[in-house]
Amino acid sequence: MSLGYIILFVLYTAIALFPFVLGFLEYEKPADPGPLYINLDRIVSDRKEALTFRELIEPAIEIGLLAKDVEDLSPETVLRQKPKFHPELGYFRLIYGDAEIPSNTVIEDLLIVIGNLRIGDRCKMLGGVYATGEVRVGSDCTINFIASDSNVFLGRNTSVERWVDAKGTIVITKDCRVRKATSEHQIEVVECCEMREACANMGLEVLDSSELVQRGSKG
Repeated sequence: MSLGYIILFVLYTAIALFPFVLGFLEYEKPADPGPLYINLDRIVSDRKEALTFRELIEPAIEIGLLAKDVEDLSPETVLRQKPKFHPELGYFRLIYGDAEIPSNTVIEDLLIVIGNLRIGDRCKMLGGVYATGEVRVGSDCTINFIASDSNVFLGRNTSVERWVDAKGTIVITKDCRVRKATSEHQIEVVECCEMREACANMGLEVLDSSELVQRGSKG
């Protein structure tokens, strides 16, 4: 056997044994104090984004409940004033009581409503919206995200850029575009809408337009 073959054999053997040598050294003297802990009981939720947001927003809601007796938190006043600032939420506007946003309104900050929220047609809610009550959105609106402790109704041709989350029922009408919808109850949609992700405890139901028109006319 020539010297060249011997050298190749030695190199091949060294390369083949190298991982085993490293494994033996790690076994004899581990770099980590023990096995990495993995919480097998942890529940991964499709509502992670929404639940995280709800945790962040709790301090702002508490501020609103404390300030409602000494500060005017009506929609007319809040929408005229400069927004408040929270280090984790950014700029936001807080309304105490039911609120109705006029059509063609543009709000760049997060809108928090302690009550029901009705949004007119062709509105742009660039900072997202949260309401402790029901959220009803008109047609041709653009909204960053929606969170509601009740139901959500999206009017025709409305776009939700990130997600919509509700503790009640989410109704999505014709030509709507929603990246993600999650609900503790149920999601109701028509066929002519676009939705990338959906998760609801009571499932997703496809309705015809006449049923949605009847539901949308309520309230």
